[in-house]
Amino acid sequence: MQEHPAAGTAGLLVTDRIVLALPTEARFRSVATLVLGGIGSRADLPYERMDDLQLAVLSALDAADQAEVTLEVDADENGVSLALGPVRDGSGDDQGLSLVLSRLVDDVTHERRDGAEWLSLRLSRADGA
Repeated sequence: MQEHPAAGTAGLLVTDRIVLALPTEARFRSVATLVLGGIGSRADLPYERMDDLQLAVLSALDAADQAEVTLEVDADENGVSLALGPVRDGSGDDQGLSLVLSRLVDDVTHERRDGAEWLSLRLSRADGA
């Protein structure tokens, strides 16, 4: 991984993309939270913000469409972006899931990739930004 000093901070930021293929079984969910916690620590994100992102990913995993999903994570000086998929068709329009996710992260979108629906989440570094 490449490391670059963060503007205005003493910490280092991960600038490479991390792609994780993850079984959707409940016993593997801790792997996702562990990876996100490590990224948040290296990106010097506040604990509360990473906790929110971890909860959002666990909620999004409930919408998984297959036995395995892909989690793509990018961190930069402004925060963390991730994409998770494939998820069930219509998950991006699910009002309950959208409500939960929108309370935890700053931006929630959905897109189609190779005929399947994916969720994208963005969490800024600053709380409430």
